Amino acid sequence: MLQEFRENLKGVTATILVGIIIIPFAFFGIDSLFLSGPDNDQAASVNGEKITAFQVQQGIELRRQQILEQFEGIDPTFLTDDQLHGPVVDALVRDAVLYQAARAEGMALSDAAFRDIVASQDVFKRDGKFDPAVYEYTIGRLGYTPKTYRQRVEEEILANQFVGGIFASGFVSPAEVSDFLEINLQERDFHYLTLSLARFVDDIEISDEEVASYYEQQASSFEEPEKLTLEYISLSAESLLDQVKVDDEQVRAQFDAEASQAGGETSWQLAHILVEEQPDGSQEALLTDIQERLAAGESFAELAKTYSQDAGSAQQGGELGSFTQADLPEGFEKALASLEPGQVSAPLTTDSGQHLIKLVSKTEGQLPDFDEQKERIRAELALVAAQEMLPRVVEELKEKSYSVDSLSSVAEEMGLEMGISEPFSRTQGSGIAANPKVLETAYSEDVLEKGYASDVMELQDQDYVVIKLKDRIPAHRKPLDEVRSTIVARLKDQKGAEKAQAKAAELLAKVKGGDNVEDIAVADDIPWQVALNATRFEAQADPRVVAAVFAHPPGEELPVSGQVTTASGDVVVYSVSRVGRADASKVSDEERRGLKASLQQLMATREWNAYEEILVGSAKVVK
Repeated sequence: MLQEFRENLKGVTATILVGIIIIPFAFFGIDSLFLSGPDNDQAASVNGEKITAFQVQQGIELRRQQILEQFEGIDPTFLTDDQLHGPVVDALVRDAVLYQAARAEGMALSDAAFRDIVASQDVFKRDGKFDPAVYEYTIGRLGYTPKTYRQRVEEEILANQFVGGIFASGFVSPAEVSDFLEINLQERDFHYLTLSLARFVDDIEISDEEVASYYEQQASSFEEPEKLTLEYISLSAESLLDQVKVDDEQVRAQFDAEASQAGGETSWQLAHILVEEQPDGSQEALLTDIQERLAAGESFAELAKTYSQDAGSAQQGGELGSFTQADLPEGFEKALASLEPGQVSAPLTTDSGQHLIKLVSKTEGQLPDFDEQKERIRAELALVAAQEMLPRVVEELKEKSYSVDSLSSVAEEMGLEMGISEPFSRTQGSGIAANPKVLETAYSEDVLEKGYASDVMELQDQDYVVIKLKDRIPAHRKPLDEVRSTIVARLKDQKGAEKAQAKAAELLAKVKGGDNVEDIAVADDIPWQVALNATRFEAQADPRVVAAVFAHPPGEELPVSGQVTTASGDVVVYSVSRVGRADASKVSDEERRGLKASLQQLMATREWNAYEEILVGSAKVVK
């Protein structure tokens, strides 16, 4: 989908293809063959063109992955298919509208361009070269035919190019840049004093009668909904680790197995120039020429790009990657034996032709140290053992939690821990009750009304829980004593605000009468400040004060004063003594160009959003 492109305007063909390829592999695998056949259900349509259920499910998994990557630590069970379905369908509809609009403008992806795109992707290569068999196998695993895969790639590329074209058309005139500077580089000089709300609240006394009256008048604000508390047993491989024993012999055996596999293998980073053999033997002269140019100091990478006939590596300067001994092509090991890093071999003949092999680097293998690895191995073996135990323990938990009076006896018998949730309502919970599946199950008839333990639920992969109602707390109004301090604070703030506003009005009248803000503040021991040559973005005052000060336009008779209440409840009295016009000539050409680019981006974004809404609004969409 196009969300990332809309955000940063950096759609890249390779990224598009990777997204198309990787996401289905990661989440669907071979099952996608059954999800994306010709009879796939329709989830929506745009101007008669179908959006399939497979596309929607694919989009849901992609969006879930994006959210998990963006917000570390978020519980994936919150991201249910139901929650993501609507936004994903809306996004697919918009993407379909954009693709149709691109086609209507005559945009298309040629067969030659598509072949170049596909041939450049590593996922379709074998031994560094594009392999049609790998290509067909890979897209087949995704449920695509060559025709439907080409369509998918074209949709992504054309839609991105269409959006990019609209954004590239954003335009801001020099006059608009000057107007922006005129407005935003204006200056103000102003004095202001701040009447802190706390100054008036501290001395206020609130009577019991006032508290009781407020409690009755605002009764609805103190209502508590029905709440529940749960007993629960969480079960995962990690929760079984205490029941797993791993002895030293197992750790040593695993270490030895890993060490033998690692083998302390040496690896070689290689590059080559391949020259195919010719019937007339002309390749020998070319090889000699290349060797002489290498000896003269010419770049191996540049010569590979020019002369190597290995299409898969030539444009990468002949780079082949890293090889261990088992991976080395036949004959290469002998050629490498006499080379030091940076050296090039004599011509080596294989079935592919003749190679000049460059040893880029060599890494000697090192055997791992047992003392450094043993705790990791022990933990990994324990986790594997716990994972193997888990299915059996899940079945045991299902049997033992069925029709019990309390989960505590089950937890004790099975050597597990039972938890008790904090009270939670039908719409909001914390801890275990923050999970939507747990919340829904807790208020089900079987758990809430009949008092049964729930089924053992899988919240996410290999993470299980069973719940049972512990307490049901009816809806009620919080007792007065519980909310008394809250009421007192509210009433103090109300009365304090009234006093602060009245005092501010009194001081403002003095300012308007010609008194100086500084003198007034000093006389009443009130904090005051002055801002000189302040701009809209540089002023250190509260944002509401800055907004009020700059609301006074150039040309207004000075001094001009006013009062404003900040977000924290403090009241500020200010007096503006100077309104300065901007001097745009002080802005450098570089700053002006940067500003113009930013304004063009802003304008293009606004114009695109409006145009996109028109396109979507005029489309015939069926969901």
